[in-house]
This record gives sequence, C-alpha cells and structure tokens, in this order.
Amino acid sequence: MRQIAQAVGLTKDSVARSLAALSQRNKYPESHFWETEEGQVWLGLLVMGTLYVFGLKGNQGAERMAEFFKLIRVSTHVGVSPTALRTMMREMEERVAEFGPMQEEQQRQKGRVEQEIVGSGDETWLGDQLLLVLMDLITGYLVLEAAAEDRSYETWAAKAQARLEALGLGVRHFISDRGKSLIKLATTSLGCFAGADIFHAQYDLSKWLGRSLQGKLGQASKQLTEAQEKMVSLEEKKAGPEEIVQQEQGIRQCQEKLRAIEAGKQAYHQAQRSVSAAVHAFSVADNTPQTSAQVETHLEEQAQRFEKIAEEQSVTDNQDVAGKFRRQLKDVASSVDAWWLWTKESLDRGLKAELSAWLLYILLPVFYWHHQLQKTQNPDMKTLYQAAWQKAQAAYATHPVTQTMSPQDVAHWRSWAEWASGNFHRASSAVEGRNGCLAQSYGNGRGLTNRRLAALTTIHNYDTRRLDGSTPAERLYGAHFPNLFEWLLGQREALPLPRQARQRTAPNPLDFKTVAA
Repeated sequence: MRQIAQAVGLTKDSVARSLAALSQRNKYPESHFWETEEGQVWLGLLVMGTLYVFGLKGNQGAERMAEFFKLIRVSTHVGVSPTALRTMMREMEERVAEFGPMQEEQQRQKGRVEQEIVGSGDETWLGDQLLLVLMDLITGYLVLEAAAEDRSYETWAAKAQARLEALGLGVRHFISDRGKSLIKLATTSLGCFAGADIFHAQYDLSKWLGRSLQGKLGQASKQLTEAQEKMVSLEEKKAGPEEIVQQEQGIRQCQEKLRAIEAGKQAYHQAQRSVSAAVHAFSVADNTPQTSAQVETHLEEQAQRFEKIAEEQSVTDNQDVAGKFRRQLKDVASSVDAWWLWTKESLDRGLKAELSAWLLYILLPVFYWHHQLQKTQNPDMKTLYQAAWQKAQAAYATHPVTQTMSPQDVAHWRSWAEWASGNFHRASSAVEGRNGCLAQSYGNGRGLTNRRLAALTTIHNYDTRRLDGSTPAERLYGAHFPNLFEWLLGQREALPLPRQARQRTAPNPLDFKTVAA
C-alpha cells in the first residue's frame, strides 16, 4: 500500500480506504467494467439518457427511476437515490431551458431576413395556471409558450408581438378556434387573415349529431336484442299464434328503425368527409383550383345535409350547432384565398404565362396532394388524396412544359412547390396536440414550474423530429443546430457518488414490552 500511495501521490490511509470501497463496489460480475474509463463514460450516458427520456420527456417520477437503476445494479457506482435524481433533473432542466434562447440569440446575430409564418394560438388551463401557446403551423416551432394572468387581447398582443419581433417573424395567416381575443390579435395586431379552424367546426358537429346518432344506434340495437330474446321465450313457452305474429311484427319494426339509424349515421360520416375534402386549394375530384367562394358553397351544401339528417333522425339542435357551423363557413374557407394570394405573390411577375400556369396548376398539385397524403391518418381521406395525387402525376408527366424543362430548373421549381404546398393549413390541431402534451406533463409531474415549461418548450423546438429527421428549429431557420442531448452530455458535471443508506425501522406501537409487576 505504501508503494501504491507513493505512485499515485496519496497517503497510505487514503489508498486503504479506496481499496476497501472498491472491494465493496465490486459485488457483481459486471462491476469491474464500471471502474474503467469507458465504463464511467457509458454509465454517465445511461444515467443522463434515462433522466432525459423518461424523466424530463416522459414525466416519470424519481422514485421509479431510482428503482430502475437499482434493478440494473448500478447503484453501487453512482448515487441514484430519489433525492440525487431530483437534483440532477433540476440541473438538467436549467441547462435545457438555456439552450433555446442561446440558439435564438445566435440566429439573431446573423441578421436573418424577416420570415412569414402561418400562426395558430390557443389557451390551455392546467389547474389554476393559464398558458398561452402560439405555434408556427408550417414548421411546428413554438413561438410562444408562457404563463399569463388572463387571455385578453392586450395580454396576447404584448406577449405575441414581443416574441415575433425577437425572432424576426411576420404572420401571413392566423388560424384559431374563433376566440374574440385571437380574432382581434390577427386582424388588429398582426394585420393578417383570421381564419377559422376546421378541426373545432367538425368537432362541434360530432359532439352534437355524431354522438346523438351513436346513442340512438345503441338504443335501437338493445331494443332489437330484447325483442329477439322475447321471441325465443315465447316460442319456448309455446305462446299463441297471434302473440307470435305480433312479436314478429315488433322485431321487423326494430330492424327497420335500426337500418334507418345506420343509414343516417353513414350519411353523417359521408358529410363529415365531404367537409374535409372541400376545404382545399384544389378540387379533390379534378385538381382544378378552388376559390374561397367555391369552398364556402360546398360547405353550405354539407350544412344542409347535416340539418336534413338531424330532422330525419329527430335530433334536436338546442345549442344551434348547425347555425354556429354555418356562421364559420366564410372564415374556414378564407384559408384557400389566403394561400393562393401568398403562392402567386411568391412567383416573379416576369414569368411567361405558360410557365406560370404550369407551375400553379400542373406542378403544384403533385406536391400539394402528396403533402396532404402524408398528413392524414383517415383511410377514406387517404384514398381520396391518393387518387387526386395520381391524377396530378399523370397530368404532370404528359404536359409539354415538363418535357422541355431542364433538370436544374425542375429541381428549382420542385423546391418552390414543396415550400408552397407546406404553407397551406386549415386547422389548429397541432396546437391542440401540444395542449394535450402539456396537460400530461402537468398531471404526471404533479405541477408544471416555469423552469420545466421552458425546458419542455426547448425540447419541442430542438428535439422533436419529423420523418425526414428535421426539428422545428431547423425547418424555421434553415440551419443545423447541435444535438440537444449531446450538448447536455458535454455540460454535465461528475455523477454523484453512492452513499450507504441507513436502514431505518419504524417503531411498532403495538409491540408492548412486558414489565415486571
């Protein structure tokens, strides 16, 4: 031990204590690996990765993660008590929260040209806490995610304008659930179109008509089952012919009622699909360009279908849902004209008429329907979009301009078509999804501090990825950023050392000790 102490520059007692601790740690076959330099690096990666994925992103508690670390037998080499893990989580949240503003400041110093976005905003309540969420629907970047005292127009304008100016962003089109403060924010403060959200419009219809039809269907199915069971009982009892005939007539009436409700429900679903298929820049039937007026006409037809179905199925509209839907038609359809205006302005006015027509009505539908095909998850809508996409591809392949276009020009205009097709948005469902994520974080984490909220915002912007591997920040800025988790690994300090926990025993008040009389 004296020789070892002299070689490493420690006292003999320190070497003795270190060797004793090493002997205690090496309890398992794999323990020797954690003593190596490579093992220490991997151990840090394991602990940080678990805290990042399951703690920060997955909202798992420190007690459960501590249990996991003990199960995989690393608690002998690193401190993984719930208290130690909470301390590391707090440090991780602070560093992650610093990453986003630091990257935004670097982009600001580069002097970026102002960029236009399609904005969408909403408010969400987490207990007594009110959060304002503003997102760019094109890239998915969270422009604003902050706590507020109220959701008035003044509060929205102050917070949204400050963030947009700091990021160098302008809003071309704003989609919301028609909250008065959000409409005023778009038209007064942001100076852009204030479109209505098709997601909320269809959801209100489903709560009114869809839910009522489903309830009637269940009730009619139950009545038919009861009638059939009664018929079986009558046959077993050998009831009279008149009673049998009367019951058979009752069964037929239940079957007719059930078929009528099923037909109404099928018509309702078809009308909902028609609403979704109507709100597009191109007609899903023949790829011809649409105007907002045409879209509004198609939506009015579906509104009449909803009212007819409700009348046939005796569904009352006490909340005037059909009227509310009809009052939003113009604002829902406004997305189409807003997109066409933006798209046509992006083209050079000096382009030849033939080339301009080819770009807008031949090339663009190919990318537009491919974009919509990737977004939808509904099988019926996928079938419609697939057919429209194939028609657009066939028209593109056989057009004379396509045959004469050089590969360089094709690549240039394809990039433009990709950009333009990604600018069409008609729903704020992405914001609603974000609200759901925040609600889950709030519920699982038993609260949501400002530090945790800032960290979650940064994670969304810099560490959520689409199928192409891009993050919202990369799509917004058109630049590459450091990998957030790898950056965190470079910032971490030494892992806490394990401590021998005291075995605490709770006294049993029922364990009476005998006392001599």
